[in-house]
Amino acid sequence: MFNIQRIHRTKVRKAALITAAVFLMLVSLFSVGGADASMKTPPPEKAKVIIIGDRVVDIAYNLGVLPEAMSVRGGLWPMAKKLKVASQILGCPRCITVHKDVVPNACKKCGVTRLIIEKSNPYCLYKPKVKPENVVPLMAGTNVTIEYVDFSEGIEQAVRRTAQLLDCTGKATAVISKYRKQLASVNAALPKEKSGKRVVILNGIYQTATGKTMLRVEAPGGYADQFLLSKLGCVNAGDAFKPSQGKPSKGHYMVRRKKGEMVLTPLIAADPDIIVMTGDAFAVQKALADYQALHPELAKIKAIRNLAVYALPPYIDSGVLEYPGVLRKWAVALAR
Repeated sequence: MFNIQRIHRTKVRKAALITAAVFLMLVSLFSVGGADASMKTPPPEKAKVIIIGDRVVDIAYNLGVLPEAMSVRGGLWPMAKKLKVASQILGCPRCITVHKDVVPNACKKCGVTRLIIEKSNPYCLYKPKVKPENVVPLMAGTNVTIEYVDFSEGIEQAVRRTAQLLDCTGKATAVISKYRKQLASVNAALPKEKSGKRVVILNGIYQTATGKTMLRVEAPGGYADQFLLSKLGCVNAGDAFKPSQGKPSKGHYMVRRKKGEMVLTPLIAADPDIIVMTGDAFAVQKALADYQALHPELAKIKAIRNLAVYALPPYIDSGVLEYPGVLRKWAVALAR
């Protein structure tokens, strides 16, 4: 009987050890993999405020806070798609002044009595007249308190002010320190001399319902030039797509179609050193492949011949704290 009990205890211990080993493997797997960030970083807290302005929302998110609702450039800022699952997007700062009841009604519905408004000059390069503070007159007669985050004194001061307004001042130092280190690191790695490489930035749009694709070309003088290409000593060659009459729409030229075919002849004429794909990269890849099948000369341009075609994140000066990471990725790609 003793031997049987000992054998039973041994089996139980082995089973327990196996169970513990499996558990530790699972813990190890999640701590190394993609779940690590979500396990270490708690989800953002909700603050009883409405924030008007992309940059303030981005800082709030990095401080671990999201508003009840927000007004941001949701169609331009990629992170907006991520944030809208937790915070309602009321529309862009232009839309909320056209539809004048949106913000007052949202305050009533959410029980919000505070607005935090971004002050930036300019707020949007594409729409110079649009300012988040334009919503202020629409709040007349309400009991809503209006507070501002002014970016004229720089990002770090804006982080401190946002943290003060959201009652999380203890987190500001860590956020600023991380931003400083990342920016200093990428700035130190930037090229000392201008390469003069010619770049064409193709923004792809893919329609899931129809399978159709559209392309836009980022025009010179916009966000990519100001925050990325100028830092890397490169030249925006997008003007090859400039129509004979007309100006860019929201900083882009539409790539026209002729008899259903995407017209990429200007790309051949521009002969860029590098092609950057933003938006839906598949839409760009498909357009290039379809055009080259009919026009083999496309394969002769330097960017395609040298395999210098990269999918890179766009930057429109919304995710201000993510800027160092975006700049680094462009630097790595365009340094080749």
